[in-house]
Amino acid sequence: MRHHIRATRRAALTVTVLAVAAGLAACGGAQKVSGRLDTTRHVAEVTSLGKRPHMVRSCRPGTKRVKHTSGRGSSKRTWYTTENTSVCSSVQKGTETYRRVDSPARWCVRLDDVGRKSRDDVWYRVGKSVYLDAQNLDSGDRMTFSPEHDGC
Repeated sequence: MRHHIRATRRAALTVTVLAVAAGLAACGGAQKVSGRLDTTRHVAEVTSLGKRPHMVRSCRPGTKRVKHTSGRGSSKRTWYTTENTSVCSSVQKGTETYRRVDSPARWCVRLDDVGRKSRDDVWYRVGKSVYLDAQNLDSGDRMTFSPEHDGC
């Protein structure tokens, strides 16, 4: 019975690993693409101004009651004192303006002669380093990279 449970778990794990690998391959994250450089495109980051609460730390004087004991057994004596402390909390004081990223920057490369007609003239989203490498090449030079995503 134990062997059957282990075999079932192993099969389920294998199916999960294969599904994840297929998902990565479909996204283009695991497969390399090779072809001739057609053109590049940089889509700048889009930002806007937003407002959010401005939180400040506010402290005020306070007191706390402290218990003291001395002695042992039946001769134990207990007394209380009041100590001064600071009570702090975070409170809203107005608003602050910040820059919100609405759409992150994207770097894209388009390839020709990829090997399959359906993959020719397709935009690939790449990392900044691959984009900079493509900028240093001439149109028509061969290039191989792993795209982050199809489309730009």
